[in-house]
Amino acid sequence: MIHNRRTSAEKIFSRVTGKDVTAGDFVWASPDLVYLHDVLGPMTIESMKRIDNGNVRFAGQIVVVNDHIFPPKDVASSNNEKNLVEFAKNRGWTVIPWGEGIEHTLLIENGIILPGMLVAGTDSHTVTAGAVGAMGIGLGSTDMAALISIGKLWFKVPETILVRVHGKRGKFVTGKDVVLKILSILGTNGANYKSIEVRLDKECDMSQDDNLAIANMTVEAGAKTSIIMNEALHNLGADVISDYGSDYEELDLGMEGMVPLIAAPYSPGNVKPVVDYEGTDVDQVYIGNCSNGTLSDMRETAKILKGNRVKSGVKLIIVPATRNIYKHALEEGLIGIFVESGATVAPPTCGACAGLHMGVLAKDEVCITNINRNFRGRMGDPTSKVYIANSYVAAASAISGKITVPGE
Repeated sequence: MIHNRRTSAEKIFSRVTGKDVTAGDFVWASPDLVYLHDVLGPMTIESMKRIDNGNVRFAGQIVVVNDHIFPPKDVASSNNEKNLVEFAKNRGWTVIPWGEGIEHTLLIENGIILPGMLVAGTDSHTVTAGAVGAMGIGLGSTDMAALISIGKLWFKVPETILVRVHGKRGKFVTGKDVVLKILSILGTNGANYKSIEVRLDKECDMSQDDNLAIANMTVEAGAKTSIIMNEALHNLGADVISDYGSDYEELDLGMEGMVPLIAAPYSPGNVKPVVDYEGTDVDQVYIGNCSNGTLSDMRETAKILKGNRVKSGVKLIIVPATRNIYKHALEEGLIGIFVESGATVAPPTCGACAGLHMGVLAKDEVCITNINRNFRGRMGDPTSKVYIANSYVAAASAISGKITVPGE
């Protein structure tokens, strides 16, 4: 039987497999694009050598981005990147030039990820591809090695949760608050192996950068993948989104009355209004990552910091997600505002978001940030604490030295 009404996940998996598939089916599929980074990329290559001496049967595009520990912090990370690049070039893979930025943001920015694509990456935040209507799925290094070596991999077609977001957003409320609200409802397991499809009414006035923030953190609810439909942008074709009446769960989310939210240690699902933690002392503020290192985040941060100084004793680290975002922030004078306020501006890198370098937290330090995870030890010492909020809240907290509701 041919199904006339399909979810976005069913449509994309039907296209890549050439079969009429439904949620729950197990399929062999070959993505349109796969990408590797400098931490799991070398591990993928080692697994490929054990599977079939490093031979490649995957016919789609393979992209390598050195972003997690770039610039390299030590000999080991430098050797990893050198070996990964040499292996990739020898096989004709696409190697992104050094320092261009964080993979998920960058590959969308430069048009390598497009609506309707099935994308796999060696990173759980590959779900960010949903920001432009692609289906991104994160894989571990052994699964990625099998995919590249064999040419395809098995997948279970995910069920869909359709989230309808409507209403006018309030001041200092962003896409980060939308996804934190979703996490507060679904919890960290509520979307396990499902696709979260978010439809933002035009009235919400959300941007492409808000899409990135929302798509990126859907994995924190356990989602296998995500699709974001933003009616204000009209950037997705009707053939990408789920058909009306197809088989999905529905969740209704109104923006009226929504306030800036915060995820307290040690779970992205531990969400409360920011005011509940107002006054909590912070040692560090970190702004910039694959969910919220966008130009919008740079502008929101500058709006708060302009004419103010970072509280004495507080470290403020700002990381534009890509070289292009850095360049635009420089041209708009935002970098100057950051520097004048006392911030340290880093080059595009995953850096301390994953506790790798450039801002790792010390024992008992408290950080407020706009990154996507606050697991114990995520950004450094296991005794440190990480609070997740939007860029307005993080910047306001840098000035006061305490978790702060902007505008108060």
